[in-house]
Amino acid sequence: MVRVIAGTCRGRKLKTLDSEATKPTLDRVKEAMFSMIAENIPGATAFDMFSGNGSLGIEALSRGAEYCCFCDISADCCRIIRENITATGFGDKSEVRRGDFGEAVAALAEKGLRVDVLLLDPPYRKGLIGKALASKDIDRICRNGDGEVFPPRRTIALCEHSVEDELPEIIGNFRQVKTRRYGTVAVTLYEYHRE
Repeated sequence: MVRVIAGTCRGRKLKTLDSEATKPTLDRVKEAMFSMIAENIPGATAFDMFSGNGSLGIEALSRGAEYCCFCDISADCCRIIRENITATGFGDKSEVRRGDFGEAVAALAEKGLRVDVLLLDPPYRKGLIGKALASKDIDRICRNGDGEVFPPRRTIALCEHSVEDELPEIIGNFRQVKTRRYGTVAVTLYEYHRE
């Protein structure tokens, strides 16, 4: 069972796909992830890049994020995300994009959207975190402490991955802040810095 851990929808069950292709984040890992970034969530614009059932983005909204874009390449996942968004009442604070993460980044950049929190839980051992954080248009949607909001924010990227995936200290303009391990799962936090 997948549920919302905290916030306005605490305890709400979320639908998932019966599929080997998706792996919902365990409650204890999700709680640890959001404890790492608790101060970044209220009022944030979030982007759940490999959404699956939308659990991470919905958790962010439940904890006070202002808006979340959900992206997944699977039509079935996008259907489940929409159902979960409707059930939690976050339809007016969300958008769902079906397709490749690079296409979604480009679309958000064209809209002029700046993202505070990137949430990444891609399929393990495929190098997708590195590809996403170094993707073509990623700099156009990231905040660099440039004073557009007060207090000024830097975009952070919260990544769930296998402990077998050793992520580099620097990916593009993202610098690793910390990594925590929970059994076979690791969580790594990056912060955006552009010179």
